[in-house]
Amino acid sequence: MAINDLNQKYTITNYCTRNEVARALGTNLIDPIWRDISEFRKRLQIELPIFDVTHNKFAITYIDSVQGKTALVNSCLTRYVTDFGKLRPGSNEEYYFKRDMLKQSLKSVAKANNIDINDVALTNIIERKPVESQYIVLSRYFEALQAMRNEALEPMNEEFLATNLARLRGEQELTSFYRTDDFYSDSAKFLVAKEYDNGVPAHLIDDMMAGLFELVNSTSVSIVTRLSAIYFMFNYIKPFEEHNLEMASILAKRVLASTTINTTSIYIPLEYFLEEKSFFDDISREVKRTHDFTYAFLKGADIINSSFNVILDRLAIVQASTINEEVKFGSDERKIEQEFGIKVEKEAPKPQKVETKNEIQARLERNVPTISETLSEKELRAKAKDMLERDPFLKKGQADFYVHHCTIGKFYTIQQYVKFEGCVYETARTSMDALAKYGYYKREQIKNKFVYTPINKE
Repeated sequence: MAINDLNQKYTITNYCTRNEVARALGTNLIDPIWRDISEFRKRLQIELPIFDVTHNKFAITYIDSVQGKTALVNSCLTRYVTDFGKLRPGSNEEYYFKRDMLKQSLKSVAKANNIDINDVALTNIIERKPVESQYIVLSRYFEALQAMRNEALEPMNEEFLATNLARLRGEQELTSFYRTDDFYSDSAKFLVAKEYDNGVPAHLIDDMMAGLFELVNSTSVSIVTRLSAIYFMFNYIKPFEEHNLEMASILAKRVLASTTINTTSIYIPLEYFLEEKSFFDDISREVKRTHDFTYAFLKGADIINSSFNVILDRLAIVQASTINEEVKFGSDERKIEQEFGIKVEKEAPKPQKVETKNEIQARLERNVPTISETLSEKELRAKAKDMLERDPFLKKGQADFYVHHCTIGKFYTIQQYVKFEGCVYETARTSMDALAKYGYYKREQIKNKFVYTPINKE
């Protein structure tokens, strides 16, 4: 294969590292080939304001896949603005959406900090109830997000970081800002070409952060580049003694807020970056070795796109839900407005049609073949697994029940869930209501009994 063909194959078709090219060619003796690939890339590269410990700038290679991923994220931004705008202020749908996405963000922060947290504790944080000491960092992180929504947007500079670092530390005034000590050991100071996995020397922090601020404030740089750079540089520099990745997420959401989505950026689960170990390990090391930021860009774009897919899917499910029951936040409606800024609107109850006994019986006993009668158990398990992978909010029992009870035109009861899962009535009721809330069932009341009928998603 000609050199030009290799340049195209390992840059345009697939943006490969040197090791990946060597594996593909079956030999490590690729120095001439890699030099040619590197020269080909340099002709397509643009330098960024961010740089390493030697002041060598990072660069990004503008190839079709970079432009394509940028366009995809921009399309998601536009769609998010449109779909979020369809939520009626004060509605159940708006409340459920905001609550669920904030919980998703907190879960990622908890996982990054090795904190085991359950839904009750997450709810307590969002309702601003007292929490146990191990959840304090999550509670403070939630308050920082709420402050971004409630207050005027601050410029993206050191003052913005200082304000939010104080929130995460629980301090009124900071006693320190950037770290002044080096994380790495004395013996590491003498290593040649060290990668500074534990943070750069403290005396370099100011300059390197100034380069990052120049990048995030540049409107000529794509949103994908800026968001990916924030996580990469915060992990590389580690400017603070603690809370570096939480601070990266706060700054990233502030950058998103400068786009058309404004402060609704706090609901985008960019915290997924915190769970992507490969981004901070293998990819970051490759970027530091080669000064080629394209690797971080491509991975970052995938993480950002996944975040938008989750939130757009959640918006679609919430909007499809037809539950029309009163929203309760704790036991006090005023808390909803206090915590989320949602003014709860009470709607006049709609008159319900009273069905005759014969009509009810006819509806409940329709002779419609069930899904479980047409699929094998193996196929049903695969269908349930697919549901769980598509919808992280679902629980296994809910998915199992649904795939066995999803025939359009049929009506299912809480007692059926009790019998199917072998659980108590309250667990079954909560699970069925959750399936209705997420748009899988429509809940109807027939006299003093609730029944659930599958919603056609076709």
